[in-house]
Amino acid sequence: MNHKDRKPTILVVDDDDRVLYAFKTMFSREGYRAVTASDGAKALMKFDSERPSAVIMDITMPKIDGLTALEKIKEKDRGVPVILITGFGTMETAIQAMQRGAFEYITKPIDIQKVREVLSRALASRSAGLGRESERTGFNADVVARYEIVGTSEKMQELYKFIGSVSVTPNHTTVLISGETGTGKELIARAIHLHGPNPKEPFVPINCTVLPESLLESELFGHERGAFTGAIARKTGKFELAHNGTIFLDEVGNLSALLQQKLLRVLQEREFERVGGTETLHVTARFIAATNRDLQSEVKKGNFREDLFFRLNVATHHLPALRERPEDIPLLADYFLAKYNSELKKSIRG
Repeated sequence: MNHKDRKPTILVVDDDDRVLYAFKTMFSREGYRAVTASDGAKALMKFDSERPSAVIMDITMPKIDGLTALEKIKEKDRGVPVILITGFGTMETAIQAMQRGAFEYITKPIDIQKVREVLSRALASRSAGLGRESERTGFNADVVARYEIVGTSEKMQELYKFIGSVSVTPNHTTVLISGETGTGKELIARAIHLHGPNPKEPFVPINCTVLPESLLESELFGHERGAFTGAIARKTGKFELAHNGTIFLDEVGNLSALLQQKLLRVLQEREFERVGGTETLHVTARFIAATNRDLQSEVKKGNFREDLFFRLNVATHHLPALRERPEDIPLLADYFLAKYNSELKKSIRG
């Protein structure tokens, strides 16, 4: 058979024989060559012998779980797309899946049409060479998220995948989070920081709506002694204090035109001077900006610089309001009940 005519081989891994049969039947009908394995250890052997074009794998399995098998597969071939499936869609699992190189993460019950669509994209990326990732470093799987995010809805699963994908990118990758007030933009920023390569470095939140322009500029950049009336000593700014951590600019859409211009320069050049100073200082922290405004609309109105929006709009995610994910409300109710029972030493059951 001509190599170009060979059917793509899909390796399906699950400890449920019914799932394996269903996938094998479906893929065979659609022109793929399907091979199966019932646990992670067998999956690795099949991977070596079959060299599949893509892998679809459950996470919870005996001997070797799906996340561990994913890592071992990526050691063998970083370019092969691996689609993980799980019945327990927690935030940590989704984040770890994406950080370890999963192409996609799907929760049960399985939507067959979604599997078809994801597999099609996976094979296309493999053909185009897009599955080859740069080395990812610094992920600490033992980081405990002190800022809890609750939800298992599809919108929240997409959010968890976004956190996982972004947190392994270099610090110079800026992030823009949009969403209504109260949707948890700072929580997401903290999650990206805590799962990133420098979780022990500072997380520096800056509210762009609280201070007037003159004070905010000093807060961001710092100032030298005598830079203005009342500057009796040098002040270290937030950009400098962040070191290799994360700078969180909350409600960045409220920045004045002058500060937008100065922030643009920082993002372009990765350097700045203190107010009243001449020494050039370098910024190595990640910038995460948040807004409850439609910045594209603000650009059209002339209220926000288009070039700054371009610099911020690298990795973006829109946070859903709770009314858009009502299936998470019972989980949140249980979460808060347990949280405040513990804090207030109560035993309320409902």
